[in-house]
Amino acid sequence: MKKLILVRHAKTEQVYDYSKSDFDRKLMPRGHKDSVIIAEQLKAKSILPSLFVTSKAKRAKQTAKIFAEHLGYPEDKIRKEQFIYDGYTTSEMLSYLSKVGEAHDTIIVFGHNPDIAGLTVNLITEDLWHFPTSCTTVINFAADTWNDVEARAGKVELYIYPKMFKE
Repeated sequence: MKKLILVRHAKTEQVYDYSKSDFDRKLMPRGHKDSVIIAEQLKAKSILPSLFVTSKAKRAKQTAKIFAEHLGYPEDKIRKEQFIYDGYTTSEMLSYLSKVGEAHDTIIVFGHNPDIAGLTVNLITEDLWHFPTSCTTVINFAADTWNDVEARAGKVELYIYPKMFKE
């Protein structure tokens, strides 16, 4: 069985200074806290990815780093991919996973909306439409290889976001 964890990056600063690019936006303190909340939920459920992949955008890399710290994954092993920031189709992501992920049963991908939400919706049989910052969906596929993973074939194991754990 293959397991894909899709994470929308955590809460970021707004772009009020137009000399700063969207690509360079950083996490807000709330984004750091929210990332810890979600990473700890995965850890408590023993959902431990063996491959981390992130967009090269600063906020996604920061989110991935926080998850890596809490899930015991080496920061220097996080794969950073520009196409996750630039946009991709579901088939392009599945093709990428089949190229880099065959040695891994559980992969986590950190990205941006609308792409991470669209990818989630395209991969699962359930209906999910709410993807706030730090939203994380764990999807299981009845497939032995990433090459066998198909759109609309995944089953949601876990769907969480920080507000679910705050009073």
